[in-house]
Amino acid sequence: MPSRAPHAGPLRLDLGEPDFATPEHVIAEAEEALRQGLTHYGPSEGLPELREAISEHLAVFGIDAEPSEILVTPGASFALFLALKAVLRPGDEVIVPAPSWFVYPSLIRLAGGKCIFVDFGPDYKPDQEALEGAVGPRTKAIIINTPNNPSGKALSAEEVRLLWDLAIEHDLFIISDEVYKMITYDGVRHFSLASKKGPREKVMLVDAFSKAYAMTGWRLGYLVAPKPLRDEMVAVQRALIMCVPPFIQRAGLAALRGPQEPVRTMVAEYQARRDLALEALSAIPGVRVRRPEGALYLFPDLSAYGLRSSVLVAELEREFNVKLMPGELFGPGYEHYIRISFCRPREELIEGLRRLAEFLRRIRRVRSD
Repeated sequence: MPSRAPHAGPLRLDLGEPDFATPEHVIAEAEEALRQGLTHYGPSEGLPELREAISEHLAVFGIDAEPSEILVTPGASFALFLALKAVLRPGDEVIVPAPSWFVYPSLIRLAGGKCIFVDFGPDYKPDQEALEGAVGPRTKAIIINTPNNPSGKALSAEEVRLLWDLAIEHDLFIISDEVYKMITYDGVRHFSLASKKGPREKVMLVDAFSKAYAMTGWRLGYLVAPKPLRDEMVAVQRALIMCVPPFIQRAGLAALRGPQEPVRTMVAEYQARRDLALEALSAIPGVRVRRPEGALYLFPDLSAYGLRSSVLVAELEREFNVKLMPGELFGPGYEHYIRISFCRPREELIEGLRRLAEFLRRIRRVRSD
C-alpha cells in the first residue's frame, strides 16, 4: 500500500490555482465599493478609471493601448471567446501551437471555427516551416500564449518577431494570451506580441487578474483590440452579461495601483517551489523536464515508462491520491507528458512528488519483472 502524509483529500497538483489569498488592499477596496453602492450596472466596456489603469499597466511592458481599445471582461476565457467570435465565420481555422491550454479548442469550436494544431515541441519553440505549412485559405487567426501553459516557456524577442512577421505576412489575426506575463523567473523578461511596432489592426491581447493577484474567483480580465473590433465585442458583452460588477472592477483598480509587493512575494515563492520540484523530478530515473521561465507548471516527459498519461494520472490518483493533468489534454503528441502545478504549499508539493516517484518506481519494477 502507498504511504500517506497527513492530508485531507487528494493532493491537488493539477490546478493552476494560486494558494495565496487575494491581497488585503484589494479586498478592502471591494468592501468599500460595496458600501458605496457600486452594486448596480456599470458601463459595458468597463469603468473608465480601470481602463485607464490597465493602459498605464500595459505601458510598463511596452504595450501602447488606449483606454478606448480596452474591454473589461469576466475573466480571460470570456475575453478569448469574444475575440474569436468577433473574427471567425463558420469553418474558419485558427492555428494553435501545441502544447497549449486545453480550453482553446473548445472556445474555437464555440465561436464556429476549427482548431489547427502546430507542434512547437515541449520547448514551445516556434516552427516557422510548420506554421507556413498550416496556413490555408480558411486560416483566420493564431493564438499565442507566453509564458506558456503548460511548458512554462517565455518567448524571446526573436521568437515574438518571427510570429509577428508570419502573422502579418499571411494577414492573420494575432490573439496573444498573456495571463502569466507577471510570473517569470530568474530575471526573464516578458516580450509581448502586442508591443511590436507595425500594423495593429489585427492584434488582440488577453490578460486577467487571476494568476498574478490571486484573484481567480473574482472573474476579472480584459481584452485589448483595435477600437472597431473592441466596439463589436462591447455590444456582444452588453447583450450577454451587461458588465463586470463595478465593485469587482474597483478591486482590480486597487490591484493595479496599489502595492505590488504581494505579487513579488508570490512570484519569489513560486520560483522556490519550481526549484524544489525540478530537484525532485531530476532524481527520478527516466523523467525529462525543461526548466520553465514563467507560469506555474512543469511539463515532464514520462515516455520512458510506456504509459499514456491519461492512464498514468488515473492510476496515480486511485492508488496514491495525487491529481495531475494528463499531457494529451494539451495537444496531439503529448500523450506521455504530465502537467504538474507548483502553485501549492511546499509540503503538499514535496509530498505529491514523493508519491509520484514511488508510483514510478513501482512501474519500473513491474516492467523489469
